[in-house]
Amino acid sequence: MESSFPACCEKVYYLLSAGPRKFKQADEKVKHVERKVKEGDAKHKQGAGIYKWGNRKESVDQKEPFRKLMDQGARKAKLELTETRKRKRKLHYEIEKEVISVWEKTRVRDIEKDERAKLISQCLKKMKGKMPEMALNHIVSRAMQNCVKYCTPGERKAVFEELRPHCLSLAKDKYAHHIVIKMLDIADKAQLQQMLSLLHGNVVALLRHPYASPVVEYAYTISNAAQKLELLSEFYSPEFRLFKGLNTPGKGRLAEFFASEPAVKKRSVLQHMSLALQPILEKGIVDHSIIHRAIVEYLSVSKKSMIAEIVQQLSGGLLARMLHTRDGAKIGVTCVMLGNKKERKKIIKGMKGYVAKIAQDDHGYMVLVAILDVVDDTKLVTKIIIKELIKDLNNLALHKFGRLVLLHLLAPRVRRYFPADVLALLEFSSSTVDDKDFAEEDEAMDEVMKTPADTSAGSKKSRSKKSPAKKAKTEGGAEPMDEDKDEGDADGSTGVSKKDPSLRRSELLSKSGLAKDLAETCRANAKEMLQSQWGSEVIYEVAMGGVNGELWQTIPGAILSLHKEIADLATIENQDDEDVHIMEQYFSSPTLRRLILNSTPPPAGVEGLSFSAVFWSVALKTKCKRWAQGHSQRVVSAFRECADLATREAAKSQIKSLTDSGLLKPVTTRMNGNIKLAARVRFPFTIDHLM
Repeated sequence: MESSFPACCEKVYYLLSAGPRKFKQADEKVKHVERKVKEGDAKHKQGAGIYKWGNRKESVDQKEPFRKLMDQGARKAKLELTETRKRKRKLHYEIEKEVISVWEKTRVRDIEKDERAKLISQCLKKMKGKMPEMALNHIVSRAMQNCVKYCTPGERKAVFEELRPHCLSLAKDKYAHHIVIKMLDIADKAQLQQMLSLLHGNVVALLRHPYASPVVEYAYTISNAAQKLELLSEFYSPEFRLFKGLNTPGKGRLAEFFASEPAVKKRSVLQHMSLALQPILEKGIVDHSIIHRAIVEYLSVSKKSMIAEIVQQLSGGLLARMLHTRDGAKIGVTCVMLGNKKERKKIIKGMKGYVAKIAQDDHGYMVLVAILDVVDDTKLVTKIIIKELIKDLNNLALHKFGRLVLLHLLAPRVRRYFPADVLALLEFSSSTVDDKDFAEEDEAMDEVMKTPADTSAGSKKSRSKKSPAKKAKTEGGAEPMDEDKDEGDADGSTGVSKKDPSLRRSELLSKSGLAKDLAETCRANAKEMLQSQWGSEVIYEVAMGGVNGELWQTIPGAILSLHKEIADLATIENQDDEDVHIMEQYFSSPTLRRLILNSTPPPAGVEGLSFSAVFWSVALKTKCKRWAQGHSQRVVSAFRECADLATREAAKSQIKSLTDSGLLKPVTTRMNGNIKLAARVRFPFTIDHLM
């Protein structure tokens, strides 16, 4: 049967009858609506009205009363019901409303300091004694943080004393953990030590909690070295968690701790660390530096079979979230170096979409360098890593850390570009502990853990029970193969790279198209890169043809075009007084000098001249006198010692005449406080060189 209510009336009746039917005022509203509906039906029967609702015609004027009822009656009744329910559910609802109202006034930027201090004092007085409960509210917690930020030192101390006993429970709340972080941020030395004392014995448990883990991480970040060691040591052994005051010797490294402990103790610590780290990794809480430090310590003393478990668990998207810290990057390099083919593939796929960001990270670039250094699957590396690098070549070449990824392909493991600790990290796989080093410790631990139950009949029965794989093998069948097992594991290729490094680099540079795009980027942005501290190194290596002349074999034409472009730039006069010519600019002039000193004629089969010959004929042959003074004299004097003998002979007469006339002076450099002649300067100049 069709309803006698118009559509909007039914909506009003639903809103009113859903909850407020208990209240007298709501009942009167419902009766009023029913009366209006009856009056409207009577008019419809008389044929009045032109507006159609459903199968009936309604007057447009008769629609207005129902709208007003909906706006005034239903909305008001609904708000009143909501307020009533909140008062019953929330213990301090009225105070919370007042605090939020005051917070809206104090959070504006143009408020006077005195007025803000007065309002904050009022808020704190209202919340006094109720802060732990009110901090659980998502809005009040923000208001409380604002109060702590702008209150007086005395008021801040009172808030600290009231919340401190409840910090552990507040740290696990979705909203209240922010106020705990704020307390750590504003705490003085004594208050910080009190907060760390509360965390003692609960560090590992809190790190497993999604809301409490940022609290522990922030406490670890702002702590000094001794306090950091105290927090970290709870991963090592139950004694550090139960008994406060135990300290590891030296810098707190596990290797130092193991030096004075028996084998049984070492095994106990490793087992405890494994049990502590596994739940954290399973939950994916891997963003914190304290966890990275704990994993690094664990890997530094573990045998390869134990490291393989961590590598297997981290391979994939988890590892990409750890590369923003130095310890996280070390873990990433370890996983790449010691992972098998399948695990390396997961690591690379986990970086998809973030390669450019990782390359420009202070520490993440080391993992990309390791991938380019050891991964044999160049097709996969090209598809994911190189493809994303090509999209942002110019920015990477000009970036302090992004350039190192490109330089590793052009000049691998060169001390000039890579720090010694990074080069040492790339050799991490050869410095890991071997399984045989733990043989004696395993035997000692087996003796300690052996119990009478181990020799019981049940134990023998369990040992005599054959696995399905062994049973199939003894029955003459073939041994079952694990479908998930990578073929790299079958031949023991874990952490092994079989491809020749020069062949790997050649495939990554030439077959991927990276070399061609990089040379074109250098040519199109030659001036910007020459005048950049970091870009000048990239354009130098490209212009030189890479290590062993690999680029000459694939893109000789692009390299010759780059030489011509650089020489043409030296002939262009500056249009702006503020613009510095590349012959005199601080970074470009040493780069030009290096190119002239070290450039040689192209290899056999390539028609063309060396960079020094092109630069002399285009830029300097008729302008030596002009550039014989200032920074540019270093470029001119480089032709005395350039590697291209033909160019050296061609420039000899002009260089000699400039030297004899006194215009061109011998290039000097300051070394250990003494002035010495710089016969061949291969490194970029520093401020000391110009003094």
